[in-house]
Amino acid sequence: MQDGSYNEVPVIRTPVFKTPADDLAYWQANPDVAACGLSAPQHYAQHGQHEGRMQAANQDLVAAMRERKLERIAFRQNPVTPRTYGQPANYMTDAIRQEFHIPPFPPISAHNYGGYIAGLQKQHPDWMFLDVGAGLRDTVTEQMVNVDVFPALSTDVVCVGENLPFADAQFDFVLCAATLEHTKRPWEVAAEICRVLKPGGIVRIDYPFLQPVHGYPSHYFNATPEGNISLFEKWCDIQYCIVEDHFHPVHALRWMMEDWKNGLPDDAKAQFGNMRVDDFLSSSIPDMMQQPFCTELNPEAKKVICAGSTLEAVKKQGPQFYGSLREEHLAQEVQQARQDVEIMRASSSWKLTAPLRKVVGLRRK
Repeated sequence: MQDGSYNEVPVIRTPVFKTPADDLAYWQANPDVAACGLSAPQHYAQHGQHEGRMQAANQDLVAAMRERKLERIAFRQNPVTPRTYGQPANYMTDAIRQEFHIPPFPPISAHNYGGYIAGLQKQHPDWMFLDVGAGLRDTVTEQMVNVDVFPALSTDVVCVGENLPFADAQFDFVLCAATLEHTKRPWEVAAEICRVLKPGGIVRIDYPFLQPVHGYPSHYFNATPEGNISLFEKWCDIQYCIVEDHFHPVHALRWMMEDWKNGLPDDAKAQFGNMRVDDFLSSSIPDMMQQPFCTELNPEAKKVICAGSTLEAVKKQGPQFYGSLREEHLAQEVQQARQDVEIMRASSSWKLTAPLRKVVGLRRK
């Protein structure tokens, strides 16, 4: 974007299989099924078309664009592996993958930005945007840096949101859409987002509340609107926190009811499907709990749409566990005591009372 104009490049397209390069582009867009044993056309015909699979497009243009946009950003640390031309910057270590339970090929979300975000980029060609948890985007621009835990075709930086590799105050606008519920420590992600945001910059957060479990690759914390605000009010002046159409209650109810119905055997599914809303609302919960649509609900479906969960655990008792804690605590106390002594010895009162301490020492002897 050297001339300050808006430049957008498609990253994926509907599959075609005219050359071997087309087959490769299909596997590049769908690495999770690359080892399925089928040819690309066969997989698309048997599975991919129904699943909405796409193939890579404009990879050379995307690589050149990635180089230009990353040159505009300052980083606070070096990538884990040396970055080659056009490839994403990788900050994902094996230890991070293990800690955050990231599989080799997590399910990739793919959504369009919609008119608002695209319009902002056109209106502000000098701004730099950051998309935390971008997934696979249909198109990329030279203004939007896409971050995710997996190197999708549109990913520019591979990392976790709890440790963004960018230097402070790099972005004019940070987007995090339907991602915080999939982060292990969303309060840390919020702090990182605000750290890399320029003073006066804008942050936009889409945070689900009443949504069933949906893994990418895991699902940890939903939040109320107040919970969403609480993550950012320390660093930002909250302009609004509203329920937009894509978070309307109808989505939550439809999603939960659909997952409930799909988790039932056929007979119970029919009984559940024939209920009216008033039937459901006028029945007592103890009575409904005895009905097949409750008693026969698949245990996995129950976890997806449950009202809550109960945890019970036993604290670890291994000697190494307790020993390490005691040693660490003792070392901290010794270090603090040494610091206190040095402060006292440097004080004037310590020097003035030196003769008195000498007399006390003689009497003790």
